[in-house]
Amino acid sequence: MRAFNRDFSYLDMVERIGYFAVFGGFHDVAALHRYENLHENIRHNILERFSEWEAFFHYTKDALLQHDLNTLLFRIAVGDRKSHSIYKNDISQPRGKELYKLLYDRGIITKELSREKPLPKIPGRFLKKELRRYQIEDKILFADNFTRFWFTFIVPWKEEIARGEFHHVEAQLAQDLDKFISFTFENLSNVLIQKTFTSEQVVEAGSYWDKQIELDLLAKTANGTLIAGECKWKNQRISKNILNKLQKKCEVAHLKIGYFALFSKSGFSNELCKHKASNILLYDLSAFEKL
Repeated sequence: MRAFNRDFSYLDMVERIGYFAVFGGFHDVAALHRYENLHENIRHNILERFSEWEAFFHYTKDALLQHDLNTLLFRIAVGDRKSHSIYKNDISQPRGKELYKLLYDRGIITKELSREKPLPKIPGRFLKKELRRYQIEDKILFADNFTRFWFTFIVPWKEEIARGEFHHVEAQLAQDLDKFISFTFENLSNVLIQKTFTSEQVVEAGSYWDKQIELDLLAKTANGTLIAGECKWKNQRISKNILNKLQKKCEVAHLKIGYFALFSKSGFSNELCKHKASNILLYDLSAFEKL
């Protein structure tokens, strides 16, 4: 991130995070041709150079294996990333495990382990049917942003892009690029909390999910203090309502939270700033300069 930030230091923080979400992991960022905005850079550096990059994402000469890898990576890119949700009729679990191993070994994907605790087993008490079926799942992540971008936006339209037809992919980019960037903003927020929370040493951070809730951020300090966070990559300020929803989710999950952290692209409402408690942490874009 630091090297990327240096190459794009002339951009404001919104633009830098957007560029990092798309081009992070790009093999030679310094060699990118620079255009007016992110969409223009995507068009000229990726869409118009499709044939060059397509070869880069060919992981095998086996056509069937490449097809299955493309299918699996597309599902990871656009789905909820939970390991079992990626299997369909066309990819069995044995085949999926084979594909996962190949992708892990090549450093294309990585894994975020679930921190959900198993349901306690109580002698003489049987779980409800739906709970007996429930499985704790890890999440599968891309090792770099550029590969995730490719399988999210390029692979679905690759035949058209190869013909020089960009209208469908550019329509999808106009609609979904901010949502795509928001995941990178969430990841950067997890890095930021580890670097800037000084009251106690943060020893663990990442998203959190269980059978009831999902949190953008759940960090833990060496003393066992929990920090729950919500990240909003939107063109509107975070209000107290967002904080209330975050607190409610933590109550539902029976998480004892010491601090609540909010990360916002567009700042915070006056009400939230004026009446926040001492255990409420607010991070706007200026805080990300510390990365």
